[in-house]
Amino acid sequence: MITCDICPDSACCKDVTVEIDEPDTLEDWDEIRWMVAHDKVAVYMDQEDDWVVEFKTPCTNIDNKGKCLVYGKRPKTCIEHPLDSCIYNGEGKVEKIRFETMEQVEEHVKIHVIPKLQKEMKGQQNQLDNWPPKH
Repeated sequence: MITCDICPDSACCKDVTVEIDEPDTLEDWDEIRWMVAHDKVAVYMDQEDDWVVEFKTPCTNIDNKGKCLVYGKRPKTCIEHPLDSCIYNGEGKVEKIRFETMEQVEEHVKIHVIPKLQKEMKGQQNQLDNWPPKH
C-alpha cells in the first residue's frame, strides 16, 4: 500500500474535493453547469454514489519533487486522509461519471435526467387524474 510519505507524485495533494448533495432538480443541474464553467473545476459521482466538486489546485506545501514540506505538522485533514481513497491504492476508476464542461452536463441532462423527470411527472399526473382512489 502506498502511503503519503512514499507517494510518487503527491496525487492527492493536487486538488480539493467537497461533497455535494445529489442533483435531483434542473436547478441543481444548472448549478453544476455553472461550477464546471470555471477553470480547473469538475463534478463527479464516485463509486459510492457520492457527488463531489473537485477543484484542481495543488497544495502550496509540496516541493518540486512532490514531497510535503510540512509533513510533520500537516493539517488533520491530510493526516486522516484514507489511504484506500488514494488513486494508487484504489481498485480502478474513482468516478462513475465526470463532468468537466457545460456541454457534458447538458448532454447528460438531455439524455438521462429529463426523460427520468418526465416519467416521474407522468406518474404524478396519473395519480392526479385518478383521484380520489377507488377502493
